[in-house]
Amino acid sequence: MRADYYQRRNSGPNVALASTLLFAATLTAVAAVRAATVSVVEYYHSALDHYFVTQLPGEVSALDSGQQRGWARTGRTFGAWPSAADAGSIAANPVCRFYIPPDKGSSHFFSASPAECAAVLRNIETDPNFAGYVQETPSAFFAALPDAASGACAQGTVPVYRLWNRRPDANHRYTTDRGVRAEMIARGWVPEGYGPEGVAMCTPPDAALEVVRVSGDTPFAPTCAPLNGTLYSNAEVEPYLAVNPTNPQNLIGVWQQDRWSNGGARGLMTAASFDGGRTWERRAVPFTRCSGGHPGNGGDYERASDPWVSFGPDGTAWQVALALSGTSFTSGSTNAITVSRSADGGRTWSNPRALIVDGDAFFNDKEAITADPTDARYVYVAWDRLRRTGGGPSYFARTADGGATWEPAREVFDPGNTAQTINNIPVVLSDGTLALFFTRIDYVAGRNVLSLRLMLSPDKGATWGAPITIASLQSVATFDPESGTAVRDAALLGSIAAGPGRQLAVAWQDARFSAGERNGIALSRSFDGGLTWTAPVRINRAPSAQAFIPTVAIRTDGLLGVSYFDFRNNTDDATSLRTDYWLATTWDGTTWRETHLAGPFDYLNAPNANGLFTGDYMALGVRGSEFLPFFATANDGDAANRTDVRIAFVGDAAPAALARRAGDSYRAGAAVEDRPAEGALAERIDAAARAAMQRRVPGWRSPAEPHGRGPPGPGDSDR
Repeated sequence: MRADYYQRRNSGPNVALASTLLFAATLTAVAAVRAATVSVVEYYHSALDHYFVTQLPGEVSALDSGQQRGWARTGRTFGAWPSAADAGSIAANPVCRFYIPPDKGSSHFFSASPAECAAVLRNIETDPNFAGYVQETPSAFFAALPDAASGACAQGTVPVYRLWNRRPDANHRYTTDRGVRAEMIARGWVPEGYGPEGVAMCTPPDAALEVVRVSGDTPFAPTCAPLNGTLYSNAEVEPYLAVNPTNPQNLIGVWQQDRWSNGGARGLMTAASFDGGRTWERRAVPFTRCSGGHPGNGGDYERASDPWVSFGPDGTAWQVALALSGTSFTSGSTNAITVSRSADGGRTWSNPRALIVDGDAFFNDKEAITADPTDARYVYVAWDRLRRTGGGPSYFARTADGGATWEPAREVFDPGNTAQTINNIPVVLSDGTLALFFTRIDYVAGRNVLSLRLMLSPDKGATWGAPITIASLQSVATFDPESGTAVRDAALLGSIAAGPGRQLAVAWQDARFSAGERNGIALSRSFDGGLTWTAPVRINRAPSAQAFIPTVAIRTDGLLGVSYFDFRNNTDDATSLRTDYWLATTWDGTTWRETHLAGPFDYLNAPNANGLFTGDYMALGVRGSEFLPFFATANDGDAANRTDVRIAFVGDAAPAALARRAGDSYRAGAAVEDRPAEGALAERIDAAARAAMQRRVPGWRSPAEPHGRGPPGPGDSDR
């Protein structure tokens, strides 16, 4: 602890503040029926530059309703126990809460240390600097103390850092976020607490955000497929989500179930919810033999990958899969793009229907399906079709009669034999224009050069315009900074969303903001239907931490959101890779707020599919005023169930004006001119692209070279 806390002297004039946080009438006892944890909510007063936390429902209600003017939620919370018994085997102490009078800052002080609480009580009677301090409640909430020397918290708890503003109007901030801690120190705040980083207390994981586990135990029989590689049974990765426009309480999620180390999964799982995402019914469409596929129903394949799902405007649901047997570009291998349809919200599904089936001369990859929101007759599927002889054009198929028939799959863009596309995603603009978003990989002077492109179709995919360049893609490898272990990320894949007024937004991971040192999250926007694009800006809050796998979405009222992972709360402990999942939101693209969705969890427990893998894309649904992040996280220390798929519910019912001026916002980085990468950065981009493609497609060499097994390259055993 800081020994000088009790000897502080106010060096400047006393500051009388008219607005205080004395809510004596609301300091009522906690209800007799308690949850295992409570949520401690943080607020900020911009005029005072003060922070305040409370878990008391009356205070939360008063602050949220505006009864205490000037205070707004920061979007941050941390968990706590309502009693010592709720902490179980962890020794939890009552957290004392003192009100500091207006002449000393009109603020509050919290501590889980019985000695510190007792010292403050003693000093109220003996030290003029504590005159007027009021102990408002015997126990604000319960928390544990960290190790006195190291500041380490017990397993299953998270550290809460305490920082002091070092001003006459004394104020403290309590946060679980190391990035926020660093920001406050940079502003001149001083850390207080145990260990070198100033840990004040240890609490249970964040309980404020409603997060529901969607996945469950594997339904597949242990012997449904022969062992070939390492099987991560019960591991769920690469989720996607769709919301029924005719019934927003009906959601469908899909993911890979039981991931293999060397490509794909034993099957794809589908989950349907009819109560807004609180409970789920899980089933498997027979895309593979493990999920019930056989020659008679279109599912006679060993493995499946790349799930995607979409709802049409009439409530019909569609999903697509990459189904495969054998190793790509080897004799006897097969791969197909197959679709399935549901007319009852995801309870039952049609047998898979193949849009294309190929042998060892081609490999179809990274497909996506989009039902046209303006016309229920049309559904679009797009993917890349790699040729063993080199190159890989964009392929496209559609139905114009609600799935009764599908037009033959066809090539809609061929970049040539020394280039390929990947991550072809159809998206429909607000005016009905169909767009095809993809990454282009060009092989130039011995290096792979990546760019994000868009093609537009005015006639629902019958004809297409020339590709429009959005930006170069300058992603480098993501890795564990302690061990160097590779992390499977979205090095090749951007995310796109359509919004009101022909708006489009694209997010991707990019290293241009750090001179190639690490990936940040880049954003570019178009306000004219994709014809022109803004210069890329960095939108992740912690630029010194690696950030990866972004997903973008736009609400109907224009609020834009981007979810992503980062390592800001990682430590130098080589036995773990602490990772968080975030949602950043903005009205104007400049000022952002963030919500903590999950973590810190240990990414080292994720399946190792030639790199730690939870998927190379996630989902971010939109339902009215809610964002619905749908994502996979690693489960700490559980080798029998390494990952799970979860959904979070992030609502913002506040008026737009209040949301815009809420505290604890941050600004996006400055726009960076889009120019070709050179030198070491170009080499790192090339290396990351090669590794990513070789993990996806065994035998991949470069767009200009014939694909095939040959001598194995880095990561040459996965897709």
